[in-house]
Amino acid sequence: MADLLPPASSELERALSEAGSRIDNVPVDVSTLWDPAACPIEILPWLAWTLSVDRWDADWSDDEKRATVAGAIAAQRIKGTRLAVEQAMQSLDDLLRLVEWFEATPRLAPHTFEVHLPLIDAEGVAGGDRVSADFARQIITDVTRAKPVRSHFALVQRLELLGLPAPIAGAVPVGYRRLDLAATDAAGIPWADLIQDENGEPLEDDNGQFIDGSAA
Repeated sequence: MADLLPPASSELERALSEAGSRIDNVPVDVSTLWDPAACPIEILPWLAWTLSVDRWDADWSDDEKRATVAGAIAAQRIKGTRLAVEQAMQSLDDLLRLVEWFEATPRLAPHTFEVHLPLIDAEGVAGGDRVSADFARQIITDVTRAKPVRSHFALVQRLELLGLPAPIAGAVPVGYRRLDLAATDAAGIPWADLIQDENGEPLEDDNGQFIDGSAA
């Protein structure tokens, strides 16, 4: 490339010009950089940032990362809607349920909602990742990103007992805490009698049964 800089150009200007003159030798097809399916995987996080992807996990598979970037524009179009919140919840746990203020009994304050998290999964197994504080924080973070700005919400952890819903966790905005309620587990042990860890989670024995501490 011909040197078109004036004689009085500074050393920095000449260095930048020289660096730019080699751009044709960079082994990257620029046309692929905006294509989620063809973009080099090491550059994909930058494309995600450019498209305002709200959630990114380095541990995702390459296919998951490309799918997230490919859906970024569509996700931004519905951001702040119920659909956006439901999609965020579904990506974390299929059993999460959204209850808007007018759907609750009794009704909640306008422009509020609850995210219900069952502590027993679809196979009837209690515990697991869904009872951890980290998972609760992930739900709060992802729902906050997707919800309308004016809306406030609470995460409610629930234990389904003998087919009847018995809430054992208080609804707390941007957090959660245990309430000492009169719910019992499937064996009839009052929840307050169960041995719990520092997060208020019930401990289980080797057989997967909650440990009764009332006799201790």
